Amino acid sequence: MRCHSYVFFTIRPEFSALSSIEQKKYKKDFLLELEKEKKVITYSYATLGLKANTTILFWIQADSVEAIQNYLNALLHMDLGKYLTITQTLFGMTRPTQYSRGSTGHLDTTRKGGAYLTIYPFTKTYEWYTFDLKKRKELMEGHIAIGRKFPQITQLLLYSYGVDDQEFIVSYETDDLSDFQTLVMELRSDKVREYTKSDTPIFTCVYKSFEEILEFV
Repeated sequence: MRCHSYVFFTIRPEFSALSSIEQKKYKKDFLLELEKEKKVITYSYATLGLKANTTILFWIQADSVEAIQNYLNALLHMDLGKYLTITQTLFGMTRPTQYSRGSTGHLDTTRKGGAYLTIYPFTKTYEWYTFDLKKRKELMEGHIAIGRKFPQITQLLLYSYGVDDQEFIVSYETDDLSDFQTLVMELRSDKVREYTKSDTPIFTCVYKSFEEILEFV
């Protein structure tokens, strides 16, 4: 799907003051709402203890911004939704990469099954955009070669130009955070790193099914 929003939530402490019967009912109703939606794809993750002011993440995909907004609006107006607070959002859209002719990777945005999802926004320096496309492709060759050394780690690149604060959002799925850490260390030593203006905050997220994620509420 074309539009992606990473939406981070915290749970208001008032929810824990509800009776166990109320909590169970609110969670059950919320789960049914999550499962019935067909125009929007949602993957859920736990972020508790990995970043301040965030407990859960919904990675939401749809063919339009309006579909994402309508979906979130419905969730937040539910009994459980009234106890959720959005603390961070990252929004971007898919498009073909400039650096790989005929690339179709942006068309497949389904979750690949990694136990962990790491996400961060990034922006290039002004100098990067003063290079012509040929020069940028040459600089990217090393970066791409490093990525190919880690086929077990999958990447999704989103473009945020003009629609969010950053220029890109990159996310990685992996079953081994040590492998991912090694990948990042190698990427940081590549020459193209010189042209990164910013690439934080970084969010590490642990995949949970809808049923499992509601245990973090």
